[in-house]
Amino acid sequence: MKVVIIGASHGGLQAALTLKKLNPQTEVILIEKRSEVSFVSSGIVLKLNQLVDELDNVRYLTLEELNEKGVDILLNATVTTIDSDEKTIIYQDTHKKSHEISYEKLILATGSNQFSTNMTLPSKDKVTAFKNYPSSKEVLGKLEKAKSISIVGGGYIGVELCDALKGQGKKIHLIESADSVLFRYLDKELSSLIEQKIRDSGVKLHLNESVIGFSNIEEEMFITKTTNEEIQNDYVVVAVNARPDTALVKDFLDLNANGTIRVNEHMQTTDPDIFALGDVVSYPVHNSYRKSFIPLVNNVVRGATVAAMNVLGHSLKYNKTQKTTATKIFNCYVASTGLTEVEAKFEGIDVESIFLTLPCQLPYLELQEDVHIKMVFEKGSHKLVGAQLMSEKDITQSINTLSLAINKETTLEELVTMDFYFNPGINQPMGIISRTAYEFLIKKYKV
Repeated sequence: MKVVIIGASHGGLQAALTLKKLNPQTEVILIEKRSEVSFVSSGIVLKLNQLVDELDNVRYLTLEELNEKGVDILLNATVTTIDSDEKTIIYQDTHKKSHEISYEKLILATGSNQFSTNMTLPSKDKVTAFKNYPSSKEVLGKLEKAKSISIVGGGYIGVELCDALKGQGKKIHLIESADSVLFRYLDKELSSLIEQKIRDSGVKLHLNESVIGFSNIEEEMFITKTTNEEIQNDYVVVAVNARPDTALVKDFLDLNANGTIRVNEHMQTTDPDIFALGDVVSYPVHNSYRKSFIPLVNNVVRGATVAAMNVLGHSLKYNKTQKTTATKIFNCYVASTGLTEVEAKFEGIDVESIFLTLPCQLPYLELQEDVHIKMVFEKGSHKLVGAQLMSEKDITQSINTLSLAINKETTLEELVTMDFYFNPGINQPMGIISRTAYEFLIKKYKV
């Protein structure tokens, strides 16, 4: 079988490697419009935090390793036309020369465009976004030289950049149009703790502010205009609004209202020989009545595995997502899964929640580490629908447990009586998950 994959980022690579592992005789051709493969877009943060020596090292695998696995790849190849009736693809090389290639099965992993904004952006020397290796390398150089930087967007990218740039003697502004940072993943209890850490680090935090334009752009210190004030800066990073890149197929495949490609649980589009995955599709969210555009890599690679299996005739269905995330910012591990309390109410779910700060260890130990934890339960059924964690201790694996609990519709009572380990030098007889559920249970039934 001949399978063509458009896009060689997270999803395209995972699909290609899975196809070759399942059946090495499958002809797999990757078409990538850029000049490199497998660059991790958050590499710039890793480099700023000195977790890697070279930005170019932040890759899953090299081109040579990909070829060794039997995957053919066409770089600097921009697809211009897909003919789904003839099962052919037209692409252009760097010399604008057109080439045609046929397929039996096609996988779309075109991802999201860099960013979408209503603003007219000036020269990228002053205001820019980053995603691939060349743009990340360019932005890294400018960030190192800049003295006053505005970061537009208080999601993971924006907050992680603030953390990576703190303490360098630069003036940093973080601009977010919502009333809290990381609002897609955290409720106010935890986001307010992070906001205080941001302010304590010296970053000027602008909440409830939207960027409306720029002025004096010809000056070294130009102005970023928000709805509330004018900020002087010499560099701006836009870290908002990724959008699905569906331009190639919008005329012959069904799209959802949010612009993503409509797929079934097998990642199959309305054309049975075309599959789509990654940031061009929407994902079913547990406890939600709709699919959502959620550009998270963990969703992408799962969808790619499902697509590859079904391309070769092995039935595998995509499980729902809990949009599980984790990061380390301002010396704290932060993780979330499921719906926030705000989201649950928006979905029409009647919920109740508990927020606690708990010590991990027993009091006789000299080292004491606290965990901030929030759990959101559906009233009546007591099913867990969301959870959030924050601690200087690495508690990130606990969020996977909570994600599984949401997926299996585990109840408050089950979490209290769940079989979790205990070691007197590590934790308490009831771990943070069971203890939080226990305290909520007591609160509910206390006379």
